Amino acid sequence: MPEALRLLCVDDEEHILKTLERFCHNEGITLLTAGSAAEALSILEREPVMIVITDYQMPEKNGLEFLHDVQTRWPHIVRIMLSGFIEPGMVAQALQRGEIFGFLPKPWQRNDLKNLIKSAADQYQTETVAERTA
Repeated sequence: MPEALRLLCVDDEEHILKTLERFCHNEGITLLTAGSAAEALSILEREPVMIVITDYQMPEKNGLEFLHDVQTRWPHIVRIMLSGFIEPGMVAQALQRGEIFGFLPKPWQRNDLKNLIKSAADQYQTETVAERTA
């Protein structure tokens, strides 16, 4: 994975954020966390991030609504949905429309998460190189 990989994980469940913190620490990934969409948007306004991973079910707005905001304001950020409570058809539609790059069901397998983050980092690198040469 790229050395300077920076992720923002958004989930209202503290134990999920702690699990992701341990994973990122072990993988050498810089991780920012937020417990809500509003907190995450505030972080994005002041911190550079390559990938956002968010839960679907959150109190004030769901993960797809939040990722739509991210896509509108920061289209270069790669967006991943992480959830145990979402319709497969909804995920397929979001993937087809380019609203999300990937989806991982809870509970996830460590290697699945690692591979998805690596693919997302590769996508980020590809898109930023394309933007610089355009």
